[in-house]
Amino acid sequence: MIFPLTNFNPFRIGLHPIDKQDWLFLNVSDSAYIKNKYQLAQERLNEVFFVAENNKQDIFELASKLQSELLIQEPKLSDRLKLAMQKMNFNLIGQDNPLLALSFMIEDDLIILQQENGFFRMVAGAIFSPSGWLLKDKQLLDIDAIHSRVPHYDSLLADRLKTMLLKLPTEKPFERHNWSLYKSSNLYQPPLIKNAHHINISSDVDIQSLHVRVERQTLYKPKDSALIVFSIKVINYPISELTTNKTLLNNFYLALEELSADMIEYKGLTSCIGFFKKYLKSFL
Repeated sequence: MIFPLTNFNPFRIGLHPIDKQDWLFLNVSDSAYIKNKYQLAQERLNEVFFVAENNKQDIFELASKLQSELLIQEPKLSDRLKLAMQKMNFNLIGQDNPLLALSFMIEDDLIILQQENGFFRMVAGAIFSPSGWLLKDKQLLDIDAIHSRVPHYDSLLADRLKTMLLKLPTEKPFERHNWSLYKSSNLYQPPLIKNAHHINISSDVDIQSLHVRVERQTLYKPKDSALIVFSIKVINYPISELTTNKTLLNNFYLALEELSADMIEYKGLTSCIGFFKKYLKSFL
């Protein structure tokens, strides 16, 4: 994946269409993402996966359809899924649970939203790389409630997001990026782990240990369905990757300059934003 700051500022709200073949990142190797999923599914499946009881049939049909489409795109995924089943050593990943099986065919995390009377509710999720939140806290919530902590959501995002979801064309994925700063490059970052690595910058060494955690997010509406698939893939970039590339560095610096005070606080940078910007500017 190309670092998103190469072409645009990931703080922008807008989504842009992408080819369907570029929608999800397939499990064509035993990557760090898949290993992370193996471990979490074995140790804390109830924390990273759920399907709403009332939506099981619709989600079963959707996940089965997406599995079939991915296998046409990459037949070797079938072997990868069999390997996952062997490693997991339980039946939840079999034919009775196609959404969990689907999650092991791709590197992305998945959330399923249901459209109902103009609202969009989370009815399923397979979240193995959370960025400071827990799946259990978002289950069955409307999209507005899910984003309640995001600064400016009500004033700038809520109406635009709902309008976009209502008008989302079928079988055409859309993509956007979001970013944050983390001290750890671990994929699994629920609140307890994230808070244990609180950002506290007091030296250049502290900055050099940081990672830009980029979330590549997509929306996809299947044909003849009231469901919408929201995918997330986390990519970590060390600060050194920015400071050695002036295009990336300049774009990231501009992104920092555009942050409001509320967003700076939301991203955990209030105490160090000045020091951080000064460090980055020294490389421009």
